[in-house]
Amino acid sequence: MRDIPIFTGCGGIASLILSQIPYRGEGYVLIRSVFGSLEDFMNECESFCRMAGAKTVFFSGEANFFDHPIYTTLLEREILREKLPACAAIAVPTRNPSAWMQIYNEKFLPVPAAQYCREPKNAFDILKDGKLIGIGQVVQDKILSVAAVERGAGAECVCALAKLCEGDMIHLSCAEENLPAMKLYDRLGFSQGRVKEIWYRKKTLAI
Repeated sequence: MRDIPIFTGCGGIASLILSQIPYRGEGYVLIRSVFGSLEDFMNECESFCRMAGAKTVFFSGEANFFDHPIYTTLLEREILREKLPACAAIAVPTRNPSAWMQIYNEKFLPVPAAQYCREPKNAFDILKDGKLIGIGQVVQDKILSVAAVERGAGAECVCALAKLCEGDMIHLSCAEENLPAMKLYDRLGFSQGRVKEIWYRKKTLAI
């Protein structure tokens, strides 16, 4: 299912992210501009997403959503490479993309706003003493994803991926509601983070 970068409705303009509907049942609406009532335009976008199969729909973008509950806040966190502890684990390009993708989708299914992976890109296996302890993705100076498959191996996985990052500052994004990951990054010394995105649920009207 393809996203709709420019959706022009009666009440405004938005981008509709529909690609997650077949896998997570979730539609995402990025409001670009509103011509009249925000509530009416949200209803319009939600109706379209639900017709496309979405069970839940989330909203973000250029509008005032203060009256709607927050679904998730995505934070951009960073740390100087030199402040990360040394680790023996290494990250190598995955040799089994299908197995990597299966692990990724299982680990990230409960994470708010995480994308379902249909094609592993920049994908790495994280090994320690030849044993798989986690997976991840790295592009330039950013860790795009990281997941441990061995209990307690999260810190080693982050540090192994950090070795592949360019530059002195390592960046990553994390959902504030993903408490295990937030605690891990706190423990490693990452910055408290700045808000990158906030996604909202549409409020439920009392009947």
